[in-house]
Amino acid sequence: MDLEAADVSLSEQLTGESLTHRIKVRATSTLKPRDQSPRNQGFRSADTSIGPGSWMKEVIPGPDMEDKDTVLQFAKMNYNSYTEVASPGWYDLEGHWTVNSTFGWEEDGIRGHVFASADNATLIIAIKGTSAAILGGGGGTSTRDKINDNLLFSCCCAKVDRTWRGVCDCNTGGYQCDQRCVEDSVNSDDIYYGIAMALLWTVQDAYPEASVWLTGHSLGGGLASLLGLTFGVPTVTFEMPGDRLAAQRLHLPMPPAIEWEDFPLYHVGHTADPIFRGVCNGPSSTCYYSGFAMESKCHTGRICVYDPVKEDNWKVDIRTHRLFDTIEGVLKVKDVPPCQPEDDCKDCELWTYS
Repeated sequence: MDLEAADVSLSEQLTGESLTHRIKVRATSTLKPRDQSPRNQGFRSADTSIGPGSWMKEVIPGPDMEDKDTVLQFAKMNYNSYTEVASPGWYDLEGHWTVNSTFGWEEDGIRGHVFASADNATLIIAIKGTSAAILGGGGGTSTRDKINDNLLFSCCCAKVDRTWRGVCDCNTGGYQCDQRCVEDSVNSDDIYYGIAMALLWTVQDAYPEASVWLTGHSLGGGLASLLGLTFGVPTVTFEMPGDRLAAQRLHLPMPPAIEWEDFPLYHVGHTADPIFRGVCNGPSSTCYYSGFAMESKCHTGRICVYDPVKEDNWKVDIRTHRLFDTIEGVLKVKDVPPCQPEDDCKDCELWTYS
């Protein structure tokens, strides 16, 4: 139907529900690196000194993360990133966003879509997360997705115990890990980070006047967050494993050199998701038996945590990590919680790095 403004207003008054779904924009601060070497190498070397003088504070347009419809729109984009355009189950974005381009659908690796506003003033890169049987599906990227998960989110190359082979050779016995080795491992050719970085540059170069934002679910969220932290790009993730460990290994900006409030990084999740909470590990977990070493739990930026366990009696279950359940059972029915830095969080306390 063609609806006039008066029709929309009347319907909203009668139903109490909005018929328009737009991403609200607000001024937000970010930090941009004075040294542009990350544009060339993607990460800072272990010998680089990062202090407060390394960054320039800027005010840029970013998403309004207090707005419910904004969070829902990002979540729907992420759900759509798992399938080709207009596939069955594709969420309708109500005409405010179109698919500008797609990436990765002919290859075994990083995949997703670039969504654009009607005037191409804002482009949002949505990166697909892990395709895995434990989440109710598989796919052509599942093998490489799993390698990325185990390199980015494990304490030491997924060497969980003697029964695990590991995805690199950095374990030096027991809970001992070679620090330089594990740092090199997250910069290997197997990691999607470099590919995602090239994708970001391509979009930025094609639309130099546009605001380019990042989003992703699970592994896709981890990649989006690392890029957002590298380049100061507004980023919204959903149900992402703790990314702080990987960010440290890539020598990305960290407190006390910066404040998390100065970066527009937002991580949406809920208390029933064991991957977001960092508890999908150990011999009794689904992740362990499926070969995923999801050991990190600490997040960069700010986390926006819904609590369906306390409020709705949800159980902590790997199936709640599926984005559809989060959209329909949490995001659509609850107000957005405050987004705050995650304080007093420590990863891999049993491990020693040398």
